[in-house]
Amino acid sequence: MNTIALALSGGGFRATLHHLGVVRYLRDAGILRSVGDIAAVSGGSILAAHLALNWSRYCGSDEDFAAAAAEVIRFVQFDVRNRIVRRLPLLFPFRLAARLTGLPAGRLAPNALLERYYRNFLYGDRRLFELPASPAVHILATNVSDGVLAVFNRDGLHVQSRDPDHAGTFRHVPGWTAPIAKVVGASSAFPGFFPPVEITAADIGARDGQFSTESFTDGGVYDNLGIRAIRWLKDARAGTPAIVLVSDAGKPFQILDDASLGFIAQSIRATDILWDRVWQLERENFGERDGFHFIPITRVVGGDEDPHALPRVVQAEVGSIRTDLDRFTDLEINALVGHGYEVARSVHRRLADPATGPVHEGPVWLPQPGAAALRGAPADGSPAAGTARQAATNPVARIAADLRRSGRRRTVSALFAPGDWPSWVFLALGLVAFVVLPLRFWHLNHRARMLTGVIDSIAKGDPDIRLVLDLVENDPLDGWRPIAITPAETLRPNAVDGVEILARSGVVDLRRAWVGVGARDGLGTVQIRDRLTVRVAEGAAHPVIRLRSTNALDEIEYRQPAGQPPITARRGVEEVDGRPVTRYELTCDLSGAPRGVPVAIEVALRADAAGADAVHRRPPLRHPHDVDAVSRGPPLPHLPPAAPSARTRGRCRAARGAVHDRPSLWHAHRLVDRQAGARHRLRMPLDRRLTPPARRASPAPAPRRPWTPGSAHCPWTKPSEASVHSSDRGKRRGFPGSPSAASGGR
Repeated sequence: MNTIALALSGGGFRATLHHLGVVRYLRDAGILRSVGDIAAVSGGSILAAHLALNWSRYCGSDEDFAAAAAEVIRFVQFDVRNRIVRRLPLLFPFRLAARLTGLPAGRLAPNALLERYYRNFLYGDRRLFELPASPAVHILATNVSDGVLAVFNRDGLHVQSRDPDHAGTFRHVPGWTAPIAKVVGASSAFPGFFPPVEITAADIGARDGQFSTESFTDGGVYDNLGIRAIRWLKDARAGTPAIVLVSDAGKPFQILDDASLGFIAQSIRATDILWDRVWQLERENFGERDGFHFIPITRVVGGDEDPHALPRVVQAEVGSIRTDLDRFTDLEINALVGHGYEVARSVHRRLADPATGPVHEGPVWLPQPGAAALRGAPADGSPAAGTARQAATNPVARIAADLRRSGRRRTVSALFAPGDWPSWVFLALGLVAFVVLPLRFWHLNHRARMLTGVIDSIAKGDPDIRLVLDLVENDPLDGWRPIAITPAETLRPNAVDGVEILARSGVVDLRRAWVGVGARDGLGTVQIRDRLTVRVAEGAAHPVIRLRSTNALDEIEYRQPAGQPPITARRGVEEVDGRPVTRYELTCDLSGAPRGVPVAIEVALRADAAGADAVHRRPPLRHPHDVDAVSRGPPLPHLPPAAPSARTRGRCRAARGAVHDRPSLWHAHRLVDRQAGARHRLRMPLDRRLTPPARRASPAPAPRRPWTPGSAHCPWTKPSEASVHSSDRGKRRGFPGSPSAASGGR
């Protein structure tokens, strides 16, 4: 008759290995076959289920036992937790997509990965009904839904009642087809890292209405020793089993020297205190009862009691090994298994019960390589040979130091393991994030600084570039005052009296305009900024510049910066081709300007994008840019230049060519007075990449005609006529503020 029950506590792989040493001793002592019930929690359930499914191997020869134990050890060294950690970031996008779409994401949870590893390494697709009748295995979990203890065994699921009058009773759910891997996964789902495991009626094979979907988590939350299930069995069976061996691998409570903890550390510390208090209560309730015998991992077996025991300093460090599901080294495995073996023998020696038989003497069982280092070390820790100064470090001290370090969590191994392919994915991402991108950023920053220096150098001698930079960096019209526009019956003709024009440039600013963008087409404003550099002649009595603009807009605004000669604006209506056209006249009085030195005159035009589009063809843009282009038609009208010299007449070829079918915003123009006269110079595009190739294409230029003095194709022919400054791709059409002659423009 089986009169012995075995309770295997929780504690991660540390508990699994400690229990393995206990089971090995029970097998060597001939006690294992007398075990009729096994109650297991968390890490203990990992070994308990494998023990029951391979009972004949564990009770067989030394080779059979070693082969069965090797499967557990191989799983312990598989680095389960860290493999799950390394896969969670890769599964996060799929989990997020499943949550957003409402699809089930249970297969992507950490529990699903843990269950798959259990199935592949230990249990296969075995179900609860396949567990042996003897020994009967009872796997404990915590029912999160009801906050009570749950027991899975060969008969199905047993859920503790919450009724105070029936606190010791369990509700039975007849479900036998639950996968053992899923049940063990629920029992070892440590809170925080593993979410609760949902078990449905279909999982356990229950009928509809017999069981609703409930969540289960680590059994150690309710009972980390597994003795509640044994107590339930003893009450149901009238006192049997008579002997209960409790293999306790719980972590001893750690005293902190520094009590200053952060928010998360405080929560973890409070949980540790609560669990330690539950463990103390369980020991107090059952420690003094007849028949309960504890095999604690914290016990140290002296050399006088067991000459084959491990060194005391090694045993003292075994209890501090981490409770985790990561990879354990050969030294950690040998220390835990050997310590469980020697503590079980010590308890057996004190038990002195005829039912357990004689004590088995001999060396402790150490399954992994390197056992000779532990077996050869003296149990009493005798000093090494030689003088104190010359003696080498005792090997036992090295072993104890290694075990002490094993109490800390290993973060590096959680991120990288050469044998796991996600590690190389993260390594590649890390190289990109911490090597490639910083180098790329450095190169871009270096190039940007170099280009900034070049642009600043150019801008110091080029007012056009400085103007574009100012537009990018500052508010273009910050501090500019509006120019009042007065109506006029008639407009006066263009006039440049006592003034020499040195240079002219402009910029079209479309940052606040939406052109060609669906429903927003025409929204916003277009700003055109013009800059004129002049020099007042010495002795000029009343120097004045009066220019006319072809802007056909009623709602328009002119602005000028403070601190420059004042500008007045007049608006009138003229008839062109039988229809009235709005014209603007801008007059700048330079009487107060210094003589003989360059003077800059700036004026800005602001108009609605929709209104501007009504005057000219839509520019080839699909979205607003920063500073989109240097102007093709500034708000000031045509400036009558000086007569060209013989050296510059040949350069008027650039003013000839076919008119563009669609306007281009990508060129600037300038009239520059150089040496013998003025010449026409074209600027290169600021950024042709912003314009699609189809937009940049222009019609072939018209056949060129020979230039003759007085020809309308040369901009210096007559000051009263319009001239269009164009590149070698052709002439440009007008824009609001484009040049206009007294006759009404082109």
